Amino acid sequence: MGRSRVSFGEITGWKNYGSFRIPIHILIWGVYLFAYAYIYALFYDSVTLQKSLIQYSVTAWIDIMATYVLIYFLIPKFLLEKRHVAFLGWFLISALGFIFLQRLMLMLVTYRYIYPEYADNFSFFRFNYLYTFFNIYAMAAIFASVKLFEFWFINQKLNRQLMQEKLESELKFLKSQIHPHFLFNTLNNLYALTLDKSDKAPEVVVKLSDLLSYMLYECNVAFVPLEKEMQLLNDYLELEKIRYRNELKTDFDVNGRVAGKQVAPLLLLPFVENAFKHGLSKNIKNPWLNITLDIEDYSLIFKVENNKPVVDQTDETGYTEGIGLKNVRRRLDLIYPNGYQLNVENGKDLFSIKLSINLEPETKKE
Repeated sequence: MGRSRVSFGEITGWKNYGSFRIPIHILIWGVYLFAYAYIYALFYDSVTLQKSLIQYSVTAWIDIMATYVLIYFLIPKFLLEKRHVAFLGWFLISALGFIFLQRLMLMLVTYRYIYPEYADNFSFFRFNYLYTFFNIYAMAAIFASVKLFEFWFINQKLNRQLMQEKLESELKFLKSQIHPHFLFNTLNNLYALTLDKSDKAPEVVVKLSDLLSYMLYECNVAFVPLEKEMQLLNDYLELEKIRYRNELKTDFDVNGRVAGKQVAPLLLLPFVENAFKHGLSKNIKNPWLNITLDIEDYSLIFKVENNKPVVDQTDETGYTEGIGLKNVRRRLDLIYPNGYQLNVENGKDLFSIKLSINLEPETKKE
């Protein structure tokens, strides 16, 4: 299935480009004909500008045909399709054909009616091949250069658009994975409470409803206020405290000016989720979790520390990241390229994550 062609006007936003194409080409050829005839008349005193214009008008249609065959047939059909041998072959055949036509017009018209005094000296097969070739393909080379630049420009624009669409699709996919992952964990918590017929179950339902409302309807943008992400973390911690029956010790400290700061949605939650899934959710005594958020100008530093079960035997497989943490790494690469640092420390009885992000707006970066 071939790729549909996109016009220069569609890419650049110049909607009237197609309607002006023919007048522009006519103007270019008119200027070319006049300039060529004017220069020729300057070099030969016996040739007037009027006579020179008539002379080049006789063969100008050959130059025009050679140009449009090249840029509208040979280049799109063969060169742009990377059929280089076929392009070279057909170009040579067409060039010989146009050279033949030009010599024919010189013999039958130019030297018979415009320069009859030189007709006896004209020979159909004795001529300067290179001069004739460049005489025909001078303008064709200019048009071909413009055509190839137009093709390059369109492809560059399309590639950038495709890359942007790919990145946006990947980000949407990563965020869609976060939703069911978080929902699965929270529903497990709710299930445990309902089994115990806990009075906390309705509170969990309300908080879960608020969280899902935010995640489903307010996160469909590139960036959200940092305050909302902090509220999301607070609500999540409250849900986890209910599950731990207040046995979990948490400390959430915020330092610096948060107002006015923007951050990618659902970027910080996976780190807190990860602490519960791979550390606190396991059977340990006196579980604790420390979270700090430091803001200085447009620099954000987010730290998460939690204790974990002490494993007597060495874990040969090493620490395995869950879906949430893997996704957030990829999202950081896409949203904050070269603008973040992520350090993970997996100690014997302590797990910690430190994330540093440059939240400076794009307008200031430029």
